[in-house]
Amino acid sequence: MIRDVIFLFLGLVLLWTPRSWLRLGKPEATRTKKKKASGGPNRDRMPDDHSLWAGEEFSRRRNWLDFGRALSGGTAVYYTLPTLIQMWINVPGVHIEQVVMMTQAVILLAGVAIQMIRVEERLTLFPPVFYICGLALPVIGIKAGLIAFAAIWAINIILPNPGVFLTAYAGGVVILSIMVGRGTQPAIVMAALAAFPPLVSVLFRRRLAQYRKRTKIVVR
Repeated sequence: MIRDVIFLFLGLVLLWTPRSWLRLGKPEATRTKKKKASGGPNRDRMPDDHSLWAGEEFSRRRNWLDFGRALSGGTAVYYTLPTLIQMWINVPGVHIEQVVMMTQAVILLAGVAIQMIRVEERLTLFPPVFYICGLALPVIGIKAGLIAFAAIWAINIILPNPGVFLTAYAGGVVILSIMVGRGTQPAIVMAALAAFPPLVSVLFRRRLAQYRKRTKIVVR
């Protein structure tokens, strides 16, 4: 039991640590007022282009850190909670499986909310895309999660913004979880996690901002 509690605690630390706390170093200084996007040597992002660029997103180390800690933290939650809840709530008539699923869903949803909401000068909503994709592996299964990750990035070129990206991903994980994953209930949980940022964005009437490398402008 002590080992399970330790693993659960470490998993919660990984899941609930805000992405902004992982920021290292100072803003990069540049002498120009125009910043090139990292999607390619001659590519500039147009003002009305809110799509996710695969090259840009895949080159960010913190995206992969989000993916890894979501995968590790989610796995810890999924493998320790059933044992712990069965020990703590051993009451006849209580459906332990439902309690476990609800508790896991709440923990993961809290993690998505923590990664999504940032309050600095003002409230900003970010789409934790890699974090959510990392959660899919322990929730719907490794095979279904990897296929969903590959598939959503394969069709990303036609998706106009992160909200549509996550909505399409939510639909995809439902199909894959039922077909090659862990079934209907995990599919519903994962779809809810993926659809949560776009839903909050609509309710608050705020567009999901994208992570950008901090750049300090120096004019001389």
